[in-house]
Amino acid sequence: MRATLQILLLVFAAIVLSARQAAADVIVLANRTPVTIQAQLKPAAGMAQNVTLPPGDVEPLFVDGRAYVLFNAKREPKRYLLDANSAYFFGQTSDGRLDLQKIGLGDDQSSAEGRTLPGRAATAPMAVIPVKILVDEEEPARRPFWERRLRERVAAASAVLEKHCRVQLKIVAVDTWDSDDAMNDFFASLAEFEREAKPFPAQLAIGFTSQYQIVTGRVHMAGTRGTLHSHILVREWARQMSEPERLELLVHELGHFLGASHSPERDSVMRPVLGDRQAVRKGFHVHFDPVNTLVMSLVGEELRRRRIQQASEMSAGTMRRLRQVYQAMSPTMPQDPSANQFVQRLDVSTAATLVLGTKQVVAQVVRSAQSNLGLPAAGDASAHGETRREGDALTEHLVRQAAGIARFLPESIAANSFLLGLGIALDDSNLLRDNSKFGGFIRLVEPDQERALRLASLGAPTMLGRRDLAQHFFVSAHLAAIAGTRVASTMGMAKELSDANGHSGFSYADLAANRAGILFAGGVLNKQFSLVEVADGFRVPVYMPPVADLPEGLTAAQLTSQFGAQSDSRFQQQLQRIDQRLLQLPPYREAKITAER
Repeated sequence: MRATLQILLLVFAAIVLSARQAAADVIVLANRTPVTIQAQLKPAAGMAQNVTLPPGDVEPLFVDGRAYVLFNAKREPKRYLLDANSAYFFGQTSDGRLDLQKIGLGDDQSSAEGRTLPGRAATAPMAVIPVKILVDEEEPARRPFWERRLRERVAAASAVLEKHCRVQLKIVAVDTWDSDDAMNDFFASLAEFEREAKPFPAQLAIGFTSQYQIVTGRVHMAGTRGTLHSHILVREWARQMSEPERLELLVHELGHFLGASHSPERDSVMRPVLGDRQAVRKGFHVHFDPVNTLVMSLVGEELRRRRIQQASEMSAGTMRRLRQVYQAMSPTMPQDPSANQFVQRLDVSTAATLVLGTKQVVAQVVRSAQSNLGLPAAGDASAHGETRREGDALTEHLVRQAAGIARFLPESIAANSFLLGLGIALDDSNLLRDNSKFGGFIRLVEPDQERALRLASLGAPTMLGRRDLAQHFFVSAHLAAIAGTRVASTMGMAKELSDANGHSGFSYADLAANRAGILFAGGVLNKQFSLVEVADGFRVPVYMPPVADLPEGLTAAQLTSQFGAQSDSRFQQQLQRIDQRLLQLPPYREAKITAER
């Protein structure tokens, strides 16, 4: 029995620290030395990967969890622990020794812990983008010739993408469209192409126009409107443009399609100005720089493991990391707006989906609270029907109502909107609102005037009869959804340690609510219990363990005297008491089974 309990506790610890579907990490290695490099990547989970990097090569490595890299520098073994979703390059020190350097890309604690995506890196299949290729009526060649030429070019472009982000192009349709002969503005032509040519049955329509045959100076040769946009338009005929240059132009736009921004690296396919004759040099091969390889790999994992169709469907973790990367790229090319435009598109995408979905959940909680407030109080002699809910019953009612509206949101945002909305709607403190990292999102969802209205009608929703436990539970669930379980756990512990020096004191009961909220978020995000189940029957005792006998109100001196520091066995024993109780709750037993698989 004791051995079984220890196994359960180990499983629980894994769930609390990573109550998520699976860590999804991309690590990019680049070789900036004149020699071929042999290295080995040892992930925390999965098989070791041997890596061979010729000079100038860039390689994305997909793992579940962080990984060590091992290599030799003049017979001296080197071993580094690499951060998730980051890019590194091999270079030579002043004395000629080989070493590894991280490329700084706005990393923080949230990016270091990785993202949460379904499936496993090793088993997720190659992402396949169905493509329709089209030419306009100005194409001078007969169809058998232009179709073979373009099929070969798309296949060559696909090979570049497969290497850099595990994304493959598959031509599923070939067609033509009529372009306006009088139109000479590229972006007007792109808009016309979007109107005239529908991607169906593909996801991406690539048009090759033979208008503007006389091209001089620096002009737009191709374009699209952003990540995973449905159309790319390419100028097919231009004076003195070779087939290798046409391939590079197509790969450049496909890079934009997969999130790549302009790069200052002069040999990257994402340099701002092509047509510089690099592509026709002997030995030249089309490739992406390490930063854009990371970006496309982040997007590619969303395609491989979540099968998204639009940029707005990307997970919160991916959007957060992409924003960090774009913001870090922007100062490297101050005259080029590309990276800033990607940040703006991400912000618009987030506002159009997650913010609006979260707003709907908060609004439903407010409507439900207002309706409840209008009911007669329990015990009112004049009441002949439904009476006002209070305490735990009020919490259960509001959570069910929130899940009831969230279940009708798009699947890509439903779970996150539900958790984020509850964290806002059931919290009357300023903990999240005043946070420099998360406060901006919360104010987008709920401006000050709307917050005042909510607080006036909310009442006092509780868990186990306590208002503070409800707040700890739902704020932790909110943090787990927006920043990851490690951040949620760290912030919950930091709050209690701070309280040990304040008037409320350190509380293991509050920690129980924090941990329960993190598990609740993991269960919702991982679909261990559906929003329909929550809407039909959420009850406080099912998701929150008893806490009446857990130590509370401890000053810093009392905490140190009775339980020691966090690493002390006495401190950990108290956490294990909480873990045991959580594992006995039916929803979290399901979480345990999922984690073991």
